[in-house]
Amino acid sequence: MNVLIIDDEHAVLNLLKETVVQICEKENIPINVRVEDDPVSVITDEKYKHSDVILLDIDMPDMSGIETASKINELKGKADKPYIIFVSNRDDLVFDALKAQPYSFVRKSHLEDLAACILKIQEKISVADVYSIKTGRGIDNLYINDIIYLEKKNNYVLFHTEAGVYKERTTIEAKYSDLSSYGFLRPQIGYLVNVRYIERIMKSTIILSTGEDIPLSKKYSKSIKQDFFEWMVNRR
Repeated sequence: MNVLIIDDEHAVLNLLKETVVQICEKENIPINVRVEDDPVSVITDEKYKHSDVILLDIDMPDMSGIETASKINELKGKADKPYIIFVSNRDDLVFDALKAQPYSFVRKSHLEDLAACILKIQEKISVADVYSIKTGRGIDNLYINDIIYLEKKNNYVLFHTEAGVYKERTTIEAKYSDLSSYGFLRPQIGYLVNVRYIERIMKSTIILSTGEDIPLSKKYSKSIKQDFFEWMVNRR
């Protein structure tokens, strides 16, 4: 589990990190914890993208936790991750915080309540279909249903997801071998498309529900249409 802790007080950051590590060690949950005291950089440098869980203070000087959470929700789109847990003593801001749709709210005076939240999130992550890729930051775990399409770029494959774009040094052939059984179709030699995002199949393009167009070659047109039809029938 990748956990990002955001708070402007270093003493609190250290305490939260220690608490989370203890919880995960007790439950045998592999964990990677990062701490940040600047919520603005979390947004501008897209640090939120590589997190399963974000523990977020509400009362911070440059950008409040509520503003930070709202921005992350906007950027991640329909993706479940990262799950946001507000950790604050500002009980008076609970109702305002709920408007940012956090996973939970934990008081700093009751950090023991974090255990139940983390265990429930771990269960969600464990039962979901996850695909691991090697990026420059290490290993990123992507929910398969959040992957919109894959695109070949030189020696890399770009994973376009609900949460943003991830890059892995690999081949599109290797990814097709891994993902074809999960409903990824090949419309053109340099692309794979998650069938769940296909809105319409045209003569030479595929229209996605995101509004993007993916090129469709004549070579793959017949098989794409057949596979898409079978998926539509079988999901009913």
